[in-house]
Amino acid sequence: MSEEVHIIQAVATGPNGFPYDEIIEIAVCRADLDARTSELVCESLIFYDPRKLGKPKLDYLSEAAGITGEAIYAGEAEADVVGRVMGIIEGESIACYDARQEFGRYMTCAPWDITHRTTVMPSISARMPISLRCKHPQDEPDIIRKAYRRLIKGGDPSLRNGRRAGDLARMSAALMFHMIDKGKY
Repeated sequence: MSEEVHIIQAVATGPNGFPYDEIIEIAVCRADLDARTSELVCESLIFYDPRKLGKPKLDYLSEAAGITGEAIYAGEAEADVVGRVMGIIEGESIACYDARQEFGRYMTCAPWDITHRTTVMPSISARMPISLRCKHPQDEPDIIRKAYRRLIKGGDPSLRNGRRAGDLARMSAALMFHMIDKGKY
């Protein structure tokens, strides 16, 4: 049996972390470390009433991830998404590009609390060149895209400018494979 890691990337309603901002979209990509393949196993947009989120958060989502108020209305109930994600990652090894962002700011707080439920791997960016590490956790999506364009030669061109959680998770998986192949992860 091959070793697997589940890569988690999320899009939040702002740059400040919980309790000021919430996860609005989350994706989980299963990465087979032996075969160097990955598969997006979950990508979910969470419903929040855009009127309650307010204009600053809607503007942030539109600019950061291209998520509109109309799309949020079509989202799923948070409890359903949390249950599905936890069902996938419970008891598994998980990682993300910058653990300060996903895990430190969101996934150690209810309803996403992963404490004692998973094994958290180091940030994928931990041993990358300083220019490809996040100075501020909210810089993560831009830095993931920059790292992917710089390090993954011949990568999927449809991902290069992706801003949604699924795109970020797939890019992060490719970057993890790259770092493993270089002996740095």
